[in-house]
Amino acid sequence: MQGIDGEIIVVDNASVDRTPQLLHEHFPEVKVIANPDNLGFAKANNLALRISQGKYVVLLNPDTIVSENTFSECLNFMDTHIEAGAVGVRMIDGSGRFLPESKRGLPTLVASFMKMTGLYRIFSTSATLNRYYQGHVKEYQTAPIEVLCGAFMFMRKSILDQTGFLDEDFFMYGEDIDLSYRITQSGHPVYYLPSTTIIHYKGESTRKSTINYILTFYEAMLIFTKKHPEFKGQQSLIRVAIYLHGLVQLIHQFAIRIWPVLLDALLLSGSFYVVSRLWANYFYHSPGYFKASFYNINIPLYTLIAIVSFFLNGAYDKPYSKKSSWLGLGWSIIGILVIYAMLPTHMRTSRMVILLGSFLYLVFMVLSRWKLPPWNVSSRELLHHEPRKAIIVAKLDEAIRIRELINRSRDLIEITGTVSPEADASSVDAQYIGQLNQLAEIVRVHNVKEIIFSAHDVPFSTFTSSMTLLGPGMRYMLAAATSMNIVGSMSSETEGESYAIRIDFKLAHPSSLRAKRLFDLASSFIMIFISPILFLSIHPNRSLFRNIIQLITGKRTWVSYHPSDNLIKSLPFIKPGILSPAYPEDELKPTKRLEHIHYVYARDYHWTTDLAILSAQWRRIGQKPLPYAK
Repeated sequence: MQGIDGEIIVVDNASVDRTPQLLHEHFPEVKVIANPDNLGFAKANNLALRISQGKYVVLLNPDTIVSENTFSECLNFMDTHIEAGAVGVRMIDGSGRFLPESKRGLPTLVASFMKMTGLYRIFSTSATLNRYYQGHVKEYQTAPIEVLCGAFMFMRKSILDQTGFLDEDFFMYGEDIDLSYRITQSGHPVYYLPSTTIIHYKGESTRKSTINYILTFYEAMLIFTKKHPEFKGQQSLIRVAIYLHGLVQLIHQFAIRIWPVLLDALLLSGSFYVVSRLWANYFYHSPGYFKASFYNINIPLYTLIAIVSFFLNGAYDKPYSKKSSWLGLGWSIIGILVIYAMLPTHMRTSRMVILLGSFLYLVFMVLSRWKLPPWNVSSRELLHHEPRKAIIVAKLDEAIRIRELINRSRDLIEITGTVSPEADASSVDAQYIGQLNQLAEIVRVHNVKEIIFSAHDVPFSTFTSSMTLLGPGMRYMLAAATSMNIVGSMSSETEGESYAIRIDFKLAHPSSLRAKRLFDLASSFIMIFISPILFLSIHPNRSLFRNIIQLITGKRTWVSYHPSDNLIKSLPFIKPGILSPAYPEDELKPTKRLEHIHYVYARDYHWTTDLAILSAQWRRIGQKPLPYAK
């Protein structure tokens, strides 16, 4: 905004990270609208549009980074094209890939079908068959288009006063289409301007395969076609598309989730079956030695025990871990042998079949975890979960600050060295491993997977040109000059990340949540068994049985955050609790101590933490549940 007479308005939709306070502290010139509730995209932007005073207005998503010349380029274009009602710019994702939603067309039936099925890729340059992404308009061609992306909409305010603001009937994905259409219908074209580039970290394709995305997208299309009579004829066909596409996607998602379980069940039962047949023939010399009950009851029971063991040990949790599979197999063998010993004598068969069947499955498990999805994760997924080498492009002072941010984050990053942001420096300090014009060679020699650029020392144009030079497949991060954040992502398929707030909360792991639930159930049943003693020894005791029932039914958990802490929304979600890790000195006013204890509880959680809290506060278990606001 340097050199531009303008204003910045930030609408905060009930965030819990102190955004309004930090804005007032660091950017007092910014106008802040702090909403008590999340009003959604359209309503929030309309609040800002109503108080805006500029000749032009820009709607800008929070997961974007604009270049130094973005606003000046758009201003010059609009000033020289007085017929234009709005303009959008070229967008790339976090790895430098061009985002096709930078230029879009109206959602006609053909355009929507081609887009949702992915067939538009075959006809990428067709004006008809790739109308949704305006295939006839080249990436670097300035041209009129039909629809702007809501991530960046540069509009003439006088036109908005005529057409109206964003339609608040849309929940998501449709309001930008509707507003673009109304602007063009008023006689003012909208343009695509590729002379400036912005980064949009969370691109349109994010989660586009989910059921929620599909339903939301089609719902927006229905609202749009109902609102504009010229599109009404498509409503019936769109409804049919909703059901068909939704059904296909539901089956697809179910198959992805259940595939690992079905594969293990097939391999387990097959292993026990093959071993039992071989053992019957070559050891007992009797092909019919094992009765039908063995194949109908024992093998399914052994398979079920193993699958449950894998599940409890996190073998089916993302990211998939081979270690969890090994633990699951070990505990499953122990569990099967224990169950075997408990079976009636006439149902017992052979321990050797159990051991040999488990060994055969072990071979299959090693092969499947090595070669088959989802365990053989791609190299891009590995970047998110394994240690990776990185370099910093910054001056030495900034590099020290960036290293400190990374150290605080507890992220798996190994800093190889610092690259000088000076491309043509005649002499480079010995503390640098090279300079900017050697970046490609440095990445190759050091096998770097991530580059962190300093926004203070590296111009945006240099940042994006480096992304273009090195291409996708790496992670490009940008360290903000005015805050404690380092942001970026691999592509439009992943959300933007921030090292300053990206904490690995163990309580967010499925395995921890499962352990917490199992602890609640086990302890609740033990308390039912000793309830007469408990009822007489604790006070108050009126809610004891009610609390236990709520825990068994999953409505509550023994230990949860105390409701007096206003920042608990920023922590991993857990059910309301009976007890808390700590109680504030003044329950009407949460303390910093309480916030810290909750943070540590979520970050370092283990089920033994709940055991320790329950042991220390057992006299409180009959109290009324903590009063959470609804």
